[in-house]
Amino acid sequence: MNQDERAFFLNSDIRYHLFRAYIVISSILAIAFSIIHLINRRPPVNYITSLAAFALCVFWFLMSTNYKHYGFARISFLFVFSLIWLPLGYLTSPGSYSAMPYLVIMAAFILSVVVRNTWEYLFPVLMIIEMPVLFHLEIWYPGLFMTYSDPLYRINDLTMNFTVAISAIVFTVIFMMNKYNHINLLLYDLSVLDDLTGLYNKRYLMKFIEMEKNRSERHGRHFSLVFIDLDNFKKINDVMGHLAGDRVLKGLSDILLENTRSYDITARYGGDEFIIIFPETDQAEAKVRMKELDRIFRNFTEQYNNLGLSVSWGIAESGDKTVDEILSLADRNLYNKKKR
Repeated sequence: MNQDERAFFLNSDIRYHLFRAYIVISSILAIAFSIIHLINRRPPVNYITSLAAFALCVFWFLMSTNYKHYGFARISFLFVFSLIWLPLGYLTSPGSYSAMPYLVIMAAFILSVVVRNTWEYLFPVLMIIEMPVLFHLEIWYPGLFMTYSDPLYRINDLTMNFTVAISAIVFTVIFMMNKYNHINLLLYDLSVLDDLTGLYNKRYLMKFIEMEKNRSERHGRHFSLVFIDLDNFKKINDVMGHLAGDRVLKGLSDILLENTRSYDITARYGGDEFIIIFPETDQAEAKVRMKELDRIFRNFTEQYNNLGLSVSWGIAESGDKTVDEILSLADRNLYNKKKR
């Protein structure tokens, strides 16, 4: 995997972003808990382990910035939470009378979210197995567990930790939904947009023409389709290279995007051919709009006059024609214009 692929992986993997977010949140909580334990005069092991957890979170965060070390950071995170944090935290707390059951539900949920490989689900499963064992251990060896001396303190402790646990779960669900929505929008754009120009692609265009044809027939309004072609575009590629040709295509696309209405559809039909759909616009009005664009086209192609670059177009009004007939008529009018 090269550097660009690694960067793409890190930016697109929801679990990676969640992992780093959890590390930041955990580090803040570790400091907060260590202060609370100190104020409440809990046993030294409580705030010492909290400070150790903070140090680990800093270590994991720094490790995860590098793709090579991200896997180790994640595995050690899963290992520590499932096999060290859980038994140590439970045995140094009032057990089932504490907030540990809440926190274990949160931790198992977090571990299930950040795992990447199937075998890594072993860690949240271990937490699920450990918890009943610890419950029974509390019955078998009650002397191992400290008890609350103040009921109010217990309620405050439960309230705080329950709030932390439920907030972490809600945060994860919201984050994942937003991230998935963002990715779905990106995937939609990739499926309907042309990579080079940012215009709609041919597949989307054909579906839109069908929908617009049906809509115009229902409402009794015609639309106009404009076929646009770059004359002598091949010379640009042959003389100046394909990168220069790409710049020409992108430049024309930008003109179309910037000088059409928000509800007009501009698409790359293929190669150096483009199409504009003017909804609820008859042929006469479409010609007026295209004559306005002609001036902008000429200004754009002036820099390539030595190669004879120009822009031609042909219009067809929908009327009672089929989609293929509309495209054929616009293409024929474009061809006739080129012959003049």
